[in-house]
Amino acid sequence: MINYLIVIEYDGSNYHGWQIQNNFAAEIGKIELKTISGELLKAIKKITGIDIELFVSGRTDAGVHALNQVANFKLPFLLDLHKLKSSLNGVLPSNDITVKSIEIVHDSFHATFNTISKTYLYKLNNGFKSALLSKYSWYIKDSLNLDLMKEASKMFIGNYNFVNFAKSDKKRDIEDYFRTVIKINIQKKNYGFNIYIEGEGFLRHMVRRIIGAIVLCGLGKINIENINYLLNKGKTPSNITKAPPEGLFLYSIKYNHKLFC
Repeated sequence: MINYLIVIEYDGSNYHGWQIQNNFAAEIGKIELKTISGELLKAIKKITGIDIELFVSGRTDAGVHALNQVANFKLPFLLDLHKLKSSLNGVLPSNDITVKSIEIVHDSFHATFNTISKTYLYKLNNGFKSALLSKYSWYIKDSLNLDLMKEASKMFIGNYNFVNFAKSDKKRDIEDYFRTVIKINIQKKNYGFNIYIEGEGFLRHMVRRIIGAIVLCGLGKINIENINYLLNKGKTPSNITKAPPEGLFLYSIKYNHKLFC
């Protein structure tokens, strides 16, 4: 079997996230919800005639975008990589999903399990409202204090229980909410701010709640003591805003390149 790695860019605005979902709407109405993985699976089958299993670095939620999503799949034959890339881009929704690159990787490579770290980018539109960024940022009218946001971002660096910054999951033990944030970088832009968050892995909604906390600090509505309390108290009610999905981009994935051919 040949192991193919693909790097994908997509606009998640009109999709129900990465994963094919079978919620009540799909079950009752027999409606197939439009997802990024669903479009890729259909495109690969159309070109190869094979139903493949697609492994991804991490699932993105509805409305979230990706600049460099990584996935892999296996086929029983070798294809010309340039032609495969061109063919996939020819059948995928051209305004939404683009295959940026394809390469052959070691047979043991797995896009999900071999991830070293992931970096997300969040765009904040602050001050004047940009029409062009409306689908790809969170608009904050009131002025944000960069120094306060940087102080807030430092609170998240390290290994913490992020139960108060993630979507609640009754099946998950309280100790399973520990994650490590490696770095947060906030850059001032003419339209507002870019916030980059790198971590070994993230819980569902974790990045968006961290962004929400940083924004609330930047607005002076909470302080670093509030963040420290939520990181060290255990599960407790909080008023942390969850940043909207449209400003979030999966920016990059790090792997051990020894697994690449």
